[in-house]
Amino acid sequence: MGGRNSKSKGDVLPNSLPQNWPNPSEEDIKECPTRNIIVNGPQGYLFASNFIRTSKYTAWNFLPKFLAQSFHPRKKMANVYFFLISCMQMIPLITNTYGIPTVLMPLSFVIFVDAIFAALEDLARHKADDLANASKALIHDDAKGSFEETTWSNVKVGSFIKVLNRDVIPADVIILAVKEKTAIAEGRAYVETKSLDGETNLKMRRALKNTLNEIKVDSDVKKIGHGEIVMEHPNKLIDRFKGTFEITGGEKEVVDPTNVLLRGCTLRNVDWAICLVVNTGLDTKIMMSNTESPVKTSSLELRINVEIKRVDFYLMTVCLFGAVGNFVWKNQEMLDAWYLKWSTTDADETASLHETDFKDYNATGDFLLSAIVQFFYYFLLMANFVPVSLYVSMSTVKYFQATFIENDVNIYHEETNTPTKVRTMALNEELGQISHVFSDKTGTLTCNIMDFRKCTVNGRSYGKGITEIGKAAYNLQGDTIPEDILAGEAMSREHAEMHKQPHVNFYDQSIRFDLVGANGDEQAQALEDFFTVLALCHSVIPEHDEETKEVHLSASSPDDEALVCGAKFFGFEFMDRKQGIATLRLSNGELRSYQILEMIEFNSTRKRMSVVVKVDDRLELFSKGADTVMIPRLSEKINQEKLLDDTCKHMTAYAKEGLRTLMICKRTLDPAWWEEWHEKFHTASVDLKEIEKRLNGEPNDIDLLAEDLETDFRLLGASAIEDKLQEGVPECIADLANAGIKIWVLTGDKVETAINIAVACRLLHPEEYMEQVVIAGGGDTNTKKKLVEKLIDSIRQFEEDVKQAGSADLVKPRALIIDGPSLIVAMQPEVQPYLLRFTQCCKAVVGCRVSPDQKRQMVHMVKEKVLGVKTLAIGDGANDVAMIQAAHVGIGISGQEGMQAVNASDYAIAQFRFLRRLLLLHGRWNYRRMSKLVCYVFYKNIVMAITQFWYAFQTGFSGQKFYFEGGIQLFNIAYTCFPIMLLGVFDQDVEEKMLLKYPQLYNNGIRDAFFNSKVFFHWILAGTIESLVISIFPLYALQQTGEPNDRQDFLPSLWHYGATSFTLVVIVTNVKLLLNQYTFPWFCTLCWILSVGSWFASAYGMTNVLQIDFDGYKVYEDLMRNHSYWLCLLVVTVLLAMRDFFY
Repeated sequence: MGGRNSKSKGDVLPNSLPQNWPNPSEEDIKECPTRNIIVNGPQGYLFASNFIRTSKYTAWNFLPKFLAQSFHPRKKMANVYFFLISCMQMIPLITNTYGIPTVLMPLSFVIFVDAIFAALEDLARHKADDLANASKALIHDDAKGSFEETTWSNVKVGSFIKVLNRDVIPADVIILAVKEKTAIAEGRAYVETKSLDGETNLKMRRALKNTLNEIKVDSDVKKIGHGEIVMEHPNKLIDRFKGTFEITGGEKEVVDPTNVLLRGCTLRNVDWAICLVVNTGLDTKIMMSNTESPVKTSSLELRINVEIKRVDFYLMTVCLFGAVGNFVWKNQEMLDAWYLKWSTTDADETASLHETDFKDYNATGDFLLSAIVQFFYYFLLMANFVPVSLYVSMSTVKYFQATFIENDVNIYHEETNTPTKVRTMALNEELGQISHVFSDKTGTLTCNIMDFRKCTVNGRSYGKGITEIGKAAYNLQGDTIPEDILAGEAMSREHAEMHKQPHVNFYDQSIRFDLVGANGDEQAQALEDFFTVLALCHSVIPEHDEETKEVHLSASSPDDEALVCGAKFFGFEFMDRKQGIATLRLSNGELRSYQILEMIEFNSTRKRMSVVVKVDDRLELFSKGADTVMIPRLSEKINQEKLLDDTCKHMTAYAKEGLRTLMICKRTLDPAWWEEWHEKFHTASVDLKEIEKRLNGEPNDIDLLAEDLETDFRLLGASAIEDKLQEGVPECIADLANAGIKIWVLTGDKVETAINIAVACRLLHPEEYMEQVVIAGGGDTNTKKKLVEKLIDSIRQFEEDVKQAGSADLVKPRALIIDGPSLIVAMQPEVQPYLLRFTQCCKAVVGCRVSPDQKRQMVHMVKEKVLGVKTLAIGDGANDVAMIQAAHVGIGISGQEGMQAVNASDYAIAQFRFLRRLLLLHGRWNYRRMSKLVCYVFYKNIVMAITQFWYAFQTGFSGQKFYFEGGIQLFNIAYTCFPIMLLGVFDQDVEEKMLLKYPQLYNNGIRDAFFNSKVFFHWILAGTIESLVISIFPLYALQQTGEPNDRQDFLPSLWHYGATSFTLVVIVTNVKLLLNQYTFPWFCTLCWILSVGSWFASAYGMTNVLQIDFDGYKVYEDLMRNHSYWLCLLVVTVLLAMRDFFY
């Protein structure tokens, strides 16, 4: 919907978007920098309709549009090829079908099947569109002064709409006013964004301050007056919105994401919200986010394209040989044949058009031109070298393979009612060839369900017991776990059962005593400050259930929820946050209020969160964050060296147990300094230019002022949260490693945490079994030179070990552990080759403190620069999307972090352990099945086509066809089509339990063992040799026969030879398939019998009953009464089946 933002002409409104939208240039943006919407007045621009159509086709354009796509020369080359063949069949000079385009019949069948799939897929889109467009909405009627019911399709930009509680938002809107469930109006609304990003937690939104108190009832909408909204152009960034709202005579107000409700989200916890529509239809963020993932093609399909070129070369060679043979034969034999009349006037009236034309050429002696024509005649004769049914067979088989994957109960997660979802069935066979798995940690290997486990406050550690990852760390070092630690773990579990508190698994009685002063007032005050920070420094929203009166915490981060629950466990319960006042309930029942003055939220760049509160006339800054960003911000005015040293030691110990740690700090602010800073911060936070800089990751005043605030901290301590491993992760990783798959774990955790989790996952092993090369922090990795030296030394040592051992399999395996800062250096062009080379020596790689873009870079490096690899990336969060899309196969885990990863993936699963069955079972089966299907489809077509070439040796290379045309066209769609598709869906060369018991069997896929040039060549060679036997044997077998019972002077004609050869083609190719099949369900056997039987039935019907093929009239009636015919079928079939039977 591109267009220029120019002045309107006549009654036509200009488009609201820049020229060349959606890809405008900088000049286009300068010409039309903003989107302007009139409030309570006629719009000056044309905006998108809210009528949605995501379907590709309509009833009127389906046929032309589908046909255009079906014959696209780049996407559907096979269809174009056969269409050209059908056109060539109508050229009198080279036709061998009497000018009838017989290839159109199988081609039409293939396109018809594709059309059915396309129509069914698009029909689902039509139904979804109709449902959305017909949904009900309340739009303000100016004349009536009330909101009237209409449909979503009638919602327009500039309209006032009313959204009721639990209604879905019909468009992107700005909140003007809300009817809250509390007496005091704060303008707070809550929204559930599950349909947008998959997150189930509620998010708080606010009405505009200028309109919050103006609208109490429907008719108050008129009181707003005229105004204008100036905003950014539509985009797909769901967490970004930049604009201003100004009413005539009023103050301009900045509109940010907290004032906006997006289409598809659900309004919660308010009676109603009155909103102004700013984006509709295709301009809404949810529609703009529906961009397709990168188109991925399986390695097998890419290999097919290579092999097709070789088959084409084979075809050209055969055609050229036939043409040259015909030219030579005519020169040597034909001119001396006295019985041939060379005058065209004496030509036999019954001669075919093809023969007559050749006499014309021969009469003039133009043998060269005759050979050229003969080349194209052979080209038509051999056109079935390229199988017309290949792609439709592959698509059909992949559809059913995907259905079986999605309905596999063993990869269905009952707790969350989540089945495995196939989003890109074109990659089914790619699952059987994965060589590298790149995995996120949190939410992928772990549950992403956090429990408050331990903490250190004022230099003293609290919390007993040990995690499973901690136990693995002891095993790594070969140490025995002390009895007191095991006893503490048992007590911790028992205590957790007795005092059940969600997201808390803590046992240490000493902290209870210290809270009441048993260890001195200083420690008690430090604990109180520590838990107060946990209870206040967060974005958790309490959701009150009116029926049960229970309060549920809705958190955007599982860490926040665990910390708030931990604070509650120790007597600091977060109750609510209203009108800027946060309320805590202490263990003695006292309610304590804190005025929230400012909140600076966490993001992946800042790695910290801060909140400024006022209590008892004191201004306090509470902060929590990663140790790497908090330690440099500690105050140097007070002596905290010992406290910091003790805290760091405790955090290291926690990290070794796989616990997630955050430093907790506070700062007391000077009121005068605060007022000055807050004024600057408010000015910067509403400055659209500064907001734009911040959104683009550029230096800006907002972040600079936050840096000024977040300094001179006093260290309180650190929290430690446990994120348990998912069920079955260690076993899954062990089996994948045994299958020959290299596994890379990429996480943002500290080195110690990442290592110990990798040990618990059985990715890393003790030093005596695996040599670990750690490149993380320190001076030796800060320069390129030293990093390169370390990598070269590691490579040289590995190569020397291999040389001494004689094989890489006999050498102690290597593992690389590298952190984000080191990776920045290692990914530079001068260093990357050494990094890549060493990683190929490693069984496992662990990346720590890595960013989302570094994950993508590592996947891209291996994918593009290591020959023959197949990469798989798996993750569950938005920060994994780039990695998932960069890999050959992307797997999304539907978990706690929304649906971004799932929406960007090729396959979606609920648990990491399902990857084992998906790859080792479905992946291997499907890879082998598709390999057999492709090889067989080419093989059977070679057998059918080349038999006619061998027969040319008997006919002076004239290219005489000796097959029935009906049989040729039905060969791919009736006689040989269905058995191979059933093999592609059901065949199992190794049964399920054996594949899972012996994961080494998967290695066949990594080595391309089932489909490569050698395997493909063997099938083509077998087809060529078998076609020679099928072509030659009937010539001699039938000549040795006697006369049929009811005929005299019977001599087999070329049509008898052809019918016998074609029968052998059908039987031999089907028997070949039978001998390459391992499982025989009754329906596969029935299909095989019907396929072979259909040839006998149709051949008899075409030549006797229907008399369609006049060349073969009564041929099958003759053959079926001839004993030598049946003997020939038996002998040739047994002869050609022997190799496959014994080998």
